[in-house]
Amino acid sequence: MRPANDSAPDYEEQAAEWCWRMAERALTPAEQSEFDAWLRADTRHREAFDEMVTVWKGTDAIAEMPGFLSLRAKALTTMEKARGLQFGWWHRRWGRVFAMAAMLMLMIGSGLWYLASGPDVYATGVGERRVVRLADGSRVSLDASSRVSIDYSGDKRTLVLERGRAKFDVAKDPLRPFTVTAANRTVVATGTAFSVELLRDQMRVLLYEGHVAILADTPGKEPSPVRIGDRGGKEAQLNPGQELVANLSTGAASIVAADTAKSLSWEGGRLTFIDEPLARAVERMNRYADTPMVVGDVAAASYRVNGVFDAGDTRGFISGVSEIFPIGARTEGSEIRLFSKKIPASEK
Repeated sequence: MRPANDSAPDYEEQAAEWCWRMAERALTPAEQSEFDAWLRADTRHREAFDEMVTVWKGTDAIAEMPGFLSLRAKALTTMEKARGLQFGWWHRRWGRVFAMAAMLMLMIGSGLWYLASGPDVYATGVGERRVVRLADGSRVSLDASSRVSIDYSGDKRTLVLERGRAKFDVAKDPLRPFTVTAANRTVVATGTAFSVELLRDQMRVLLYEGHVAILADTPGKEPSPVRIGDRGGKEAQLNPGQELVANLSTGAASIVAADTAKSLSWEGGRLTFIDEPLARAVERMNRYADTPMVVGDVAAASYRVNGVFDAGDTRGFISGVSEIFPIGARTEGSEIRLFSKKIPASEK
């Protein structure tokens, strides 16, 4: 290993060599000391090594591919030969570069195969919205603090909403069902428009046009249609302008009428609440809040919120609800706590 003031290609090469060596065997005490000193010498060394480890780990999943072990052995042989070159610093340096190239070609080639077989993931941060156009022409609109994985393969279009809310405008293709799974429930469509939302205690599906089937995924059983009520009710069938609301704790589901225009106000940066419990309104506002709110007691959580609020305007939201309800707010550390003024201070 050369000194810490080497150029970028040098320390990236060194990071690759350390990664290779540590993957093959445990470091000796002397090597461990040398490695530790190398990390301390320059912050860029740690960054380069972490990046190399990330790439290396990406090959774990494809380590059993046919031919992978033989390719890896060839790359290792190339590496050892390069290390043994005795033609001066210039030749040794480029010998190592050649070896690193062989290693990276192996890893990248295998990694591309692995990545191509895995889903694409799209996510938004706090206060961020995003629209994604998919390969088949379908469109996904992500609310803030949301995440969806997308896997198009063969005759399937499989998506998973991991958190938050998204609206899906599905390109028609009867031969390739479009499925969105969230919290053990799957929405199946071929060409339609609908949204799916995950809240702390609910999963909601709002249909804008077309039709969908909604299935419940039970471990060890075939997916079955979601039914209305606690159990044994009729199958849930949504019409445009209706929303299915499923309780994540009990599994009970209901269908309610929805204002489709107001329900999409979030795409324009505004949040519309119609008779919404404060706790649920706060959960949605928090997708845009740098300082999140928490509801401090049951009494406050039960107040029903009506109105339109600018996404991200936490203070405006607090001001609006406190003018109507006996609600107070105080900052506690990194959050804002809302509480009912009707409850004694000792119980808040």
